[in-house]
Amino acid sequence: MQYTEQDRQVLHDTWMSYKAKMRVTQIEMAKKLGLSQLVFSDILRGQVPLEHSFVNQLCDYIGVDPIITLPSLREQVAGVLPNTVTLTNTYIVDGNIRNVRYCGNQIVVEYEHSVQTH
Repeated sequence: MQYTEQDRQVLHDTWMSYKAKMRVTQIEMAKKLGLSQLVFSDILRGQVPLEHSFVNQLCDYIGVDPIITLPSLREQVAGVLPNTVTLTNTYIVDGNIRNVRYCGNQIVVEYEHSVQTH
């Protein structure tokens, strides 16, 4: 599998986002991957080609699916992946639901909440 420059950029941006959110240093991630910080940096900057094992390990550590994240892998399985999926969300409200309606992609839940007076 030959990864593209676009794949590398997406992986780099995904790593930078993860790094900022989780407050993980490049040195810490490099150690987890069994690499030096310099090699880790060289890979993400495109100085060293992306390898399958690196991509899979990094994606696993940062909790993303490489097939969904990387453009070239997404294109390879485009015929296999469905165009739509059904998702379910469950909500708990602090009261009794009185009415639920939707319009387009918005759901409105009206509920009654008991307010205690002092």
